[in-house]
Amino acid sequence: MINLRYHIVSVVAVFLALGIGLALGSTFVDSILVNELEDQVNEFKLDRDEAIRIKEQAVAEKNSSQEDNEVLQAEGVEQRERHDEQLQDVRTSSKQEIAAIRDQSEMDRSTNNLLLNSIENLMARGRLEGTSWVMLAPTGVDRLVMSEIREILTRSDGEYLGTLWVRPAMNFEDPETLSALTEVFSLESESVAVSEVTVARLAASLLTDDEATNDETGPTNDVISRLSDLGLLRFDRYQSAVTIDELSNSANRIIFVNDPEHTDLHQGFMVPLIEEITNRRGNGVGAVIELQIEDSTRGQVVDRIRNDSDLAKGWSTFDDVDSLEDRLGLLVGLSRLPAVGHYGELPTAEERFPR
Repeated sequence: MINLRYHIVSVVAVFLALGIGLALGSTFVDSILVNELEDQVNEFKLDRDEAIRIKEQAVAEKNSSQEDNEVLQAEGVEQRERHDEQLQDVRTSSKQEIAAIRDQSEMDRSTNNLLLNSIENLMARGRLEGTSWVMLAPTGVDRLVMSEIREILTRSDGEYLGTLWVRPAMNFEDPETLSALTEVFSLESESVAVSEVTVARLAASLLTDDEATNDETGPTNDVISRLSDLGLLRFDRYQSAVTIDELSNSANRIIFVNDPEHTDLHQGFMVPLIEEITNRRGNGVGAVIELQIEDSTRGQVVDRIRNDSDLAKGWSTFDDVDSLEDRLGLLVGLSRLPAVGHYGELPTAEERFPR
């Protein structure tokens, strides 16, 4: 039988073992836990420091970007102001140049007029005395040069009758134009060419002392008015003393003016009219003038006359009337009609100026 002492010793041994185990266990666990917590704290500090560094770097980059944007904005404002100043300078300079060009143009025009007046005073007066002139030209040619030619005629004692502006509708290949001409002239299109009759009647109407009527063409005194009513011609009587009704059978000299942009009208209408006038009146009736156009082939107007042996003997031609000297040459050439010559810079010209 187990005695009491044995039980007491067993109980004491159990409690002693339990105390020793608790002491040893608590010491070991506390060390591991402390180390783990310290590691976590250290890692947290590192993460915090990295986050702070990233934040500070982002803030620095943001500040730098903002500074760069401010610099770019300042440069943009400066460039815009500089551009505005340059643009204003260009505008001011352009206005000054335009004003200077206008002033110079006015001075040149005044000088040319004075020179022309001086030359005319030195030249023999009445170079075109006893002649009556009418001009024909497409509506699109240079009006300034046309006015200079008109001045030549009016300043030299020639009787300027006016200008017949030929409109684009004067096209014998246009069915509407042919129909209108057939009706106004009471023609039968099957038996007679409308274009030939129109050209013949207009030629007869332009020339002085031509027959008022004949079997082929009929009345001619109202042909110009009829063509004007159809919108094919327009009579310009500026600086002329005659009306459109008085124009018929009044001219003994005719000037055709054209440029390279209206060669279709030249070939289709003007050349046939020139040929008809030549057949009726022979040589020396008038002149053909070609106006220059930049970037256009020269000679398309006058060479059509110069390269035709019959027309070359019948009409004087001028391929350059832009300068004052050329227009004075034109005056001399016109005064020599019916003597015919071909003048200008093109190889087909006989000489630069009339001698």
